Amino acid sequence: MDIPGPAGALVARFDTAAQPGRAQAVLCPPHPLYGGTMHDGVLDCLAQVLLANGVDCLRFNFRGAGGSEGSHDHGRGEVEDLQAAVAWLQAEKAGVPLWLGGYSFGANVVWQGLDRVPAPERVLLLAPPVGMMDFPPRRVRCPVDVFIGDADDFADLDALAAWEGVTSHVIAGANHFFVGHSGTLKRRIEQAIS
Repeated sequence: MDIPGPAGALVARFDTAAQPGRAQAVLCPPHPLYGGTMHDGVLDCLAQVLLANGVDCLRFNFRGAGGSEGSHDHGRGEVEDLQAAVAWLQAEKAGVPLWLGGYSFGANVVWQGLDRVPAPERVLLLAPPVGMMDFPPRRVRCPVDVFIGDADDFADLDALAAWEGVTSHVIAGANHFFVGHSGTLKRRIEQAIS
């Protein structure tokens, strides 16, 4: 399906949880210039856990990726895409608590966009590339969970440790792509949101 975006239609997928009503989540994919789309395996791990725990999920492709119109805008326009996805979801299902999630570049877009979308009730960041991308300090008034591997070459774990008000879940041996650790990732997400 398509949803309206600021640079044209965004290709999207909306999945309803088997027992919906707990919340609804907008999930942002990894970097589109490196093949990142809403069909990414790590993002799918997050969606599977959320759907199994009563959270509806909207995934979408950023502008210029996977059939979405427009062209890559180095994070600036992608925050606008996130805003559009949130607006569409809240128009479709008003009154349901909003969660935000993102993997890698998508985690950065979520972080950059927190002051430009309605306040979420929960934020889930998978492998945020802290140190490679700008993650400005901010106070978030909801639980923020970060899931990251201790072998992630794209993240500065020391810089992440300095974040305030964030719960970090470090997965031993996992790299940026959680290769061989998807089961552990799912379990840790489920534990965090239970």
